Amino acid sequence: MSFALLRDVHHVPGVRGWVRKQVLRSVARCVEWTTKLPGQGLNLSRVHDWLYVGGAISRSRYADLKALGITSVIDVRGERCDDAAALAALGIELLNLPVTDRYPPSVEQLMRGVEWALPRLEQGGKLFTHCEHGVGRGPLVGLAVMVARGWDAPTAYRELRHARWQSTLNDRQLNGLADFVEAWKARGSERAA
Repeated sequence: MSFALLRDVHHVPGVRGWVRKQVLRSVARCVEWTTKLPGQGLNLSRVHDWLYVGGAISRSRYADLKALGITSVIDVRGERCDDAAALAALGIELLNLPVTDRYPPSVEQLMRGVEWALPRLEQGGKLFTHCEHGVGRGPLVGLAVMVARGWDAPTAYRELRHARWQSTLNDRQLNGLADFVEAWKARGSERAA
């Protein structure tokens, strides 16, 4: 998978592009903060019937996840983690893959997340992947699951960005996605052999 092909999905070259990315990230964080006000919506976006991506959801709003039909959550925050017991009480499973902010999950973490999510989705479940703000790490895991379900990475990224404009993977995260795509293809080739 070509990193340049993925980068073309949203990249604007030069200083203009850097400023654009910083403005988008800042606006995304402001929008996220408004979701924490009483009576506001959740900081998540529906990409497909089976996939939601976004930012952190407070424990008091877990019932709203259940109301959306979400059955599985992948939390990739390294700085904190969702309350597994509170989610389990609602019938929602949790997988935590801790990753430092602004970095991608490792290929091994992405593989683990995909292998955990696929059987749950095949049984008709709905998945929510998230990080703190819903800009990079959480959407990246959602993209990995989309790739594993048959999308090519640029198309998946365009579709995810259409659903969640705040999602702006940085260069490290784009490289992480490209590495995952190559590893996933190699894995499929090994199984075929």
